[in-house]
Amino acid sequence: MTRVALTSSSVALDVALDIGTAQTRLATADRGVIVDEPTLVAIDTSTGDVVDVGHGAREVVGRTSRHVVVFRPFAQGTTVDFDVTARLIAHLFERAGVSKLSRARVVMSVPSLATAIERRALRQAAIQAGAREVSLIEAPLAAAIGLGLPVQDPVGSAVTVLGAGASEAAVISLGGIVSAGARRLGGNDIDAAIATALRTRLGVVVAPTTVEEIKCLLASARGRSLGMSQVVRARSVDRGELVEVEVTAELVNAALADVIAATVRMIQECLAETAPDLSQDVSARGLTLVGGMAQLTDLDELVATSTGVEVAVAAHPDLVVIEGLRACLEELASLHALLRAADR
Repeated sequence: MTRVALTSSSVALDVALDIGTAQTRLATADRGVIVDEPTLVAIDTSTGDVVDVGHGAREVVGRTSRHVVVFRPFAQGTTVDFDVTARLIAHLFERAGVSKLSRARVVMSVPSLATAIERRALRQAAIQAGAREVSLIEAPLAAAIGLGLPVQDPVGSAVTVLGAGASEAAVISLGGIVSAGARRLGGNDIDAAIATALRTRLGVVVAPTTVEEIKCLLASARGRSLGMSQVVRARSVDRGELVEVEVTAELVNAALADVIAATVRMIQECLAETAPDLSQDVSARGLTLVGGMAQLTDLDELVATSTGVEVAVAAHPDLVVIEGLRACLEELASLHALLRAADR
């Protein structure tokens, strides 16, 4: 269990880093969030050189030499390519003005379900990129700090982090996670389910950006969008021709049903394992959803109905974890020994 005790101080070269399956964010205590870009790395396989990262890497997809390959070094909340992850972090450091000579101290988020091997790999990738020290903090705890919840007090605070590749629910008290649930699934699984439904039901393939548009316009965790539809441009599977197809909300909501059901079960299980006195606190104080998937239409209402707990979506759900890490930067001197417990 990770313990946190906040005091005071700030170091100019300390860096907060939140590497997610879909998006990576970097912040410093004095400059705030200075990098917020896709977790993508474009590499020229003929030379081994990094061509670009983030938005720049996304722009080269399908528009440059076949030797340039775009990698996603993270999947389901964990590192899948150590070397590419290290090179991604090195480029982020460069953008932030952090050189290897400066040997910055880094606070990074890590999923609560990450194994000891995965945690060590993440730390070593940052050290290889030039960090002097790396402290890990589990994402739900970082989110609770970012929300300004009383994580040090003897009360139960509930938060659920719904990312692109991993989802985590936690109840926090006295600076530690006392009850948790996690799944290696998230927003990317919803996108994949929608894309699969379009291919199998309508016989078409659409661009990832179109899938995202469909999800935003038609998806509803409670099925309230039934009767709605959207016409999109796609490519037919059989002939490869550009066609227009009508996508219905019924198709979209059926596709995402399994992911939503698993997410709700995860939250229910976390709350069921919480001690009675802390459960009372959660019932009184409610639960907050953060992360990109938290913005799915009607998901907060579905979770509230399924758990009997009042549920709110954070004002800026994508930025809560990085803001929590940034808050930790100001207390790094006192937090260092405690945050290393996350490296278990």
